[in-house]
Amino acid sequence: MKQIFKEQLSSGTTIITEKKSYYDSMSIGFWIKTGGVYEPPSLNGISHFIEHMLFKGTKNRSYSDIDKEIDAMGGALNAFTGTELTCFYTKVTAKNYERAVNLLMDIVFNSLFLEEEIEKEKLVILQEILGAQDDPHDHIHDLFQKDLYGDSPLGNSILGTEKNIMDFKRNTIVDYFNSYYTPGNMLISVAGNIDYNAITSLAEKYIKKFYHGSAVRRVMHNYSGNGSLKRYGEYAHDRELDQTHIVIGLDGIKKTDDDYYAMEVLNTILGGSVSSRLFQEVREKQGLAYSIYSNSIFHKFDGYILVYAGISPDKLDISKEVIYDIIAGFSDAKINGEELSNAKKHVSDSFLLGLESTSNLMTRNALNEIYNGRYLSKKDVLSKIDAVNEESIFNLSKKLFSDRNKRVLTILGRTNDIKNSIKKVVNK
Repeated sequence: MKQIFKEQLSSGTTIITEKKSYYDSMSIGFWIKTGGVYEPPSLNGISHFIEHMLFKGTKNRSYSDIDKEIDAMGGALNAFTGTELTCFYTKVTAKNYERAVNLLMDIVFNSLFLEEEIEKEKLVILQEILGAQDDPHDHIHDLFQKDLYGDSPLGNSILGTEKNIMDFKRNTIVDYFNSYYTPGNMLISVAGNIDYNAITSLAEKYIKKFYHGSAVRRVMHNYSGNGSLKRYGEYAHDRELDQTHIVIGLDGIKKTDDDYYAMEVLNTILGGSVSSRLFQEVREKQGLAYSIYSNSIFHKFDGYILVYAGISPDKLDISKEVIYDIIAGFSDAKINGEELSNAKKHVSDSFLLGLESTSNLMTRNALNEIYNGRYLSKKDVLSKIDAVNEESIFNLSKKLFSDRNKRVLTILGRTNDIKNSIKKVVNK
């Protein structure tokens, strides 16, 4: 029996559902195609600001009513703003699906953006920004983004700047909201113990009830892939810290690249697991870092690989060389069969474990539809992972890793301790 259904509603909203009748729960996500890359510099942070404001009261519910209602369902209600997407989501028991859809629709389409709530939320977000700056691990990733992408929208923090946040006016916020939070710019993804016809008709009903604007998306700022990796070199940011934090950035691939699953396997071998080369050599064998890992980041038009490590200032030079040697090793020789087999098992089994969660299913289906335009079955994914071989890993790593000059190194720590190890000091 077919479990996956997709339909475009009369409003222009795409809805995709996956039925899992053996679950008691269901997850619903409203995905809006907006995020940091769509924001001009003067509005950097506005998508995240709007995310906060949609929990601050609607025409039908106060902010406390929203909190009480989700608590009464024993569920979870949250949201996040990303580089290219914003998502509002809930997980509830299947019997509460209508209340959950009603609540999400009310939040997304009926929020009031009250002046007093806007002013209060400015102070909350300023604390969020300061909190991220106080945490060296969070802060270095923001600095790295700016070092990597420069003035591209991809280089800006999702949280925005303190000045922008304080300067936002209600009419600016509402105008931006009306430009992007339209049915035609939205996807609804639902997974769990649900009936496709019931959830689809319910979504249609509530969009007609709550949304009274134009279904046509009005774009204020285009995003056309101007975030390609452009800035190479080493950048140090002075901070009085006992530990030195580093992020190394390398070229990557876009979300829809044919080598997507080869990249996932490559990252697992590099630093994406405790048996990875970075973890085993840098932490376990040489004791140079407590925390070290790699991650592959995918965007619509490009991507990158990052390596993070927290190290002692006097171990910066040796740590850099060890990490660079490990990276170079991928393009110098093919990996062995056992290492590849273990990495593929890690990727495939992690994928299978994710299918046990309605939240993960909801997210996976939404991202596949948004980026690939289609549903990818379990069989599709596992076959793509299985097809990764020594040759594909070697060719991909050679393409991305072989030029040692095409790297970005961001360092956060006491620059007096490390000034002989870097090429450029940035005071931020």
